[in-house]
Amino acid sequence: MEAILIFAGIITAVTAGVVQVIKKTTAIPAKLMPLISLVIGTAVGAATLFVPELNTNLSTGGQILGGLISGLAASGLYDVASKTTDGIKESV
Repeated sequence: MEAILIFAGIITAVTAGVVQVIKKTTAIPAKLMPLISLVIGTAVGAATLFVPELNTNLSTGGQILGGLISGLAASGLYDVASKTTDGIKESV
């Protein structure tokens, strides 16, 4: 389980970056972004199966689960950051 969490932590940055690009370049409603983040995280996790340089020693399911976790983490990371900066702006 530790290996899956480490893998998810590493690809969370990639997932968050891709979600930000999609958010800025499309007109997808903000309510759907957590779902989009989940799908992108899972896709990134699955895509790592085809990169031979990434020797994760995880099963196929483990890499996909790591991607799923990274999608959840990326959406939560964005929500925490945006709400924190909104709160700081309001208090100043």
